[in-house]
Amino acid sequence: MGLLAGLGLLGLGHLASADLWAQGVAASATPAATAASPAPLWVVMSERNAAQDEALRVLRGGAALPLQAGLWSDWAQWEQLASGSALMLLGARALAAWAQRQPPALPAMPWVAGLLSQAAWAGLPAALRGRTHVAWLDQPLPRLAELLRLALPDRARVGVLFGPATRAWREPLQEALRARHWQMQAAQLHESDGPAELFAALSRVLDGSEALLLLPDAQVVQPSQFQNLLIAAYRQRLPVVSFTRAHVRAGATLGLYTTPAQAALQMLDLLRLAQQPGARLQQQWASQFELDINEPVARSLNLQLPSVAMLAGALMQRNSAASEGGAR
Repeated sequence: MGLLAGLGLLGLGHLASADLWAQGVAASATPAATAASPAPLWVVMSERNAAQDEALRVLRGGAALPLQAGLWSDWAQWEQLASGSALMLLGARALAAWAQRQPPALPAMPWVAGLLSQAAWAGLPAALRGRTHVAWLDQPLPRLAELLRLALPDRARVGVLFGPATRAWREPLQEALRARHWQMQAAQLHESDGPAELFAALSRVLDGSEALLLLPDAQVVQPSQFQNLLIAAYRQRLPVVSFTRAHVRAGATLGLYTTPAQAALQMLDLLRLAQQPGARLQQQWASQFELDINEPVARSLNLQLPSVAMLAGALMQRNSAASEGGAR
């Protein structure tokens, strides 16, 4: 159980499956049913919550195969997966469980993962990452840089804090910004750093910056300190660009993020690619996105931002023109 413990997945208790697995077991219980219908697409969920349920609804509606879903915690059903035609894993918890519980006789069917960050993915065993197709929730860094260019055309300096999960993004982000004539004021946080180090680093990157870009790193964006972070930027009259709708509602100026439904659609696209003869392993950043603007905050900062429709349309055009599989 070392991997689950390392990811903080122990002690969570057994999650009620709401008869999700039972649907699949009943459907495949009789030889007649097995002969009459194609092998199912199995979906292993990390938990029952709004995000995973939304993704599951999209998968059910878009899959060309009969779909059977259940929770990672229902260990008794893992052996049923060998009867499937493909496997989808929603979230890091399901992937960590799968890494430990792979049935030894599992046939060579495609595995597709989603609803997790690139940082969570990087913490999983290399053997699992080496054969699993995945769609991360994170935005491509060129898309973030392009959003800054489009939304703030009269500015050119952005402050960015990096933590352990985003350390490897520093050089690619700087390159993406430089290509758009933006400069980056950066600071690196470490696992042992507390609020004092966080706000000292924030003060350094805000000094001389014209915007603050937040990345999905738990060392940087701490729930207990998030409002203080927004206040620090607001006091210097700097817009904050973040990565969730909740952050925009809380006071960030702009938010660029991928919804569970969009992530599920990308997983279905990956599955179709994976089922083609000779398919290459696909590991992609988010292909679809939503954009939100906090209009009252923008007005208070005297920002005249393009509309959400204009910004999203321009980003989609860039996305289509540079669609190289989502590589950073």
